[in-house]
Formats: sequence, C-alpha cells, structure tokens
Amino acid sequence: MSMQRYAIFLSGPIGAGKTTLGRALATRVGGSFIDGDDHADPDLPWYGSILCTSRSVVREGFSLLAERPYLVVAYPLRCSDWIFFRRHFGDDGVRPIFVSLRASYERIVDAGRGRVFDTEEHDRIRVMLAEGYGERGFSDLIVDTDRESFAETLDELETKLSGFMAA
Repeated sequence: MSMQRYAIFLSGPIGAGKTTLGRALATRVGGSFIDGDDHADPDLPWYGSILCTSRSVVREGFSLLAERPYLVVAYPLRCSDWIFFRRHFGDDGVRPIFVSLRASYERIVDAGRGRVFDTEEHDRIRVMLAEGYGERGFSDLIVDTDRESFAETLDELETKLSGFMAA
C-alpha cells in the first residue's frame, strides 16, 4: 500500500502570509514548496495566465510529489482554481487540502511585518479582501494570520492540518 500524498494549498490576499508560511510549513513537514506566482506568465491576459500557472503548478507538483508525500502551494485561489486543482490532484490519488489565510488590511500593511507594498498592491489587497480571498467557501480550513506571532500561526496551521488529515 502506498503512502497518502497531500497537496496543501494556501490561499489568501496579497500579504496574508502564503509564501512565508508555505515555505516554513513545507520545511516542517518534510515536504516541497511551490510559489504559484513563480509560474505566472505576465505576457498573457489574466485568464490565460491563470490557466498557464495552474497547469505548471500541477506538472511541477506531481514531479515533487514523486519525491515527498507533502506539497505546499502558495497561490490565491478562485473557485475555478479550486475545481481545477481538486480534479487534477484528486483524480491521481493526491489529497488536496485548501486553506484560506485570513488577515485584516491594517495588519497586512503594518510596517512591523517587514513587507512594503506599492500603491497597486494596496489597491489589490483591498479588492482581494472584499472578494473574500481570506475565507473562501470551498476552504477546508481557515487560519487567521494576523492575531498571533508567526511561530504561533505556523504551529496553529500545522495542528489544524494534522487534525484534518487524521480525520
């Protein structure tokens, strides 16, 4: 019997912690990490870039899952992305888990978090929050990233995921 493989998607608005938490989580669980933004094609229209990115994440994801049972993907998801990833990974026996990272605008842009955003990013953060990227209805788990320290947030994420995977 083969070991269960997992593709853990961290979604949320810009600055919610997808990449930082994703890298740390992958390290902690002995998994691989993909930053979806690294697969985007800025020369394509948004709808073409999303499809190109999604296909690339699936290709690289399966390659990485051949080596390790956990894959962590940082990428803001729309419902169509959820369907795409659920289908492509799930049909091959990989258990996808979708986690929304929720944070307030004030906390995301707080200078103490160490990230500076340009005007366009500020606008996009507001839009993404209004569109519900921090608490998607299709999420298996929702984790608040603006209430505790990074270490505590990572611990909470790992604990929630462990409980979810054990169920």
